[in-house]
Amino acid sequence: MSARNPSRIAAIMVESPDNPEALVPVVAAELFEWAWLAAELADWLDHATEATRADFVHHFADLRRPEKTAVFLAQISERIASLLDADRGQP
Repeated sequence: MSARNPSRIAAIMVESPDNPEALVPVVAAELFEWAWLAAELADWLDHATEATRADFVHHFADLRRPEKTAVFLAQISERIASLLDADRGQP
């Protein structure tokens, strides 16, 4: 594992290790990977077959629709990327 540049770490102080809702430090490069994954999943859902869409609806007990989930994932991806990209700023 390579050394990480401290300026590339998006860290939030942990209030209490016993608090399951406490925020924890995350390496910025890892956040970029999460953004990429969210974007890929959004694209996959956008281009899913009807059978895949039906499986998705069934799996989520009809609580989430593939179309809305794809939009949500795309928004997550864009927001993570913009938080880490000083040139773009937040959407």
